[in-house]
This record gives sequence, C-alpha cells and structure tokens, in this order.
Amino acid sequence: MKKFRHGIVKYIILLLAIAFSTDVKAQDPTDSLPGDPGAIYVYTYQNLQFGVFAQGGSGGTITVSNSGGRSATGSIILINQGGSFFQSIIDVEAAPGSLISITNGADATLTGSNGGTVTLTIGNSDPTSPFNTSVSPPARTPVNIGGTLTIGNPAASPPGVYTGVFYITFNQE
Repeated sequence: MKKFRHGIVKYIILLLAIAFSTDVKAQDPTDSLPGDPGAIYVYTYQNLQFGVFAQGGSGGTITVSNSGGRSATGSIILINQGGSFFQSIIDVEAAPGSLISITNGADATLTGSNGGTVTLTIGNSDPTSPFNTSVSPPARTPVNIGGTLTIGNPAASPPGVYTGVFYITFNQE
C-alpha cells in the first residue's frame, strides 16, 4: 500500500508541475509579418465647408477651389461673417515615390436641416492627380480638394444647415 501511495504522490507532483509550467521562448514567432511597406493610408485633416451665404430667388452655385478661394453664380450672395469656408484637406501616407491617382465619386446629395437638398460636385485636387509622394512615413502628403454646391430656388433648397457624405478613391499604382 505504501508503494501505491508513493506512486500517486509522484504522479500528482508531476501533474502539478505540468499544469503550472510555462513556455520559454528565445524570440517571438515569425508567423506575423510587418506592415505592408507599399500600403497607402488616407486621413481627413479638414472637411470641405462652403461658409455662409444668402440665397436669391433663382439659386445658383458656390464653388470652393482646392486653394480655398470661394465664388458664386446666379442669385447666391456670399457673406463673409459668421462662418468659415475652406477646401477639404486629406493627408496621404505612402512610401516615397508612390504614384497616387484620385477618382472622385458621383455627385452627392446633401440634405438640409429644414428639408430640401443641394448637390455637391467634387472638384480637382492639388496636387493634380496622378501625383508622386515625396515624403517618408510617418510624414504625409496633403491633398487639397474643392467642390461646387448647386443650390435650387428657396422652395427646393430652403435655408438651413446641409450635410452629407462624398466619396473619393485614392489608388496607389
């Protein structure tokens, strides 16, 4: 009986030693690869805004250029008080020398806080597409993009705050 108990104790000690053992490794496993050195990352730095304006009886357009200038057509009156206007700035992070092209999405319909809609057409970029990146990550290449709002008459596009989403695709070639 003593021999049997002694064997059980050894077995329990061995079992406890296995249960509480940890693996010791000289280095991390190599099955995880580093980030893709050719990847492109896009960050919104500044959203496109058209500022404050007054609408006449027939509507018109407001354009914010990729350099931040603003102009209007039709019966739109630009007001330089109470709100800022500026181009969209999108930062692109890619390996130096990467060729990046930009594809604008379809015109976007923006919805007003008091009903109605306006149409946003995305403008050209600066730098012009396609362009080569020249800085090494984590530095980024700023891309300025403007746009044009097409505003209907006050019944179709009543005064208010208009919001929406537009799509731009950045392709690394």
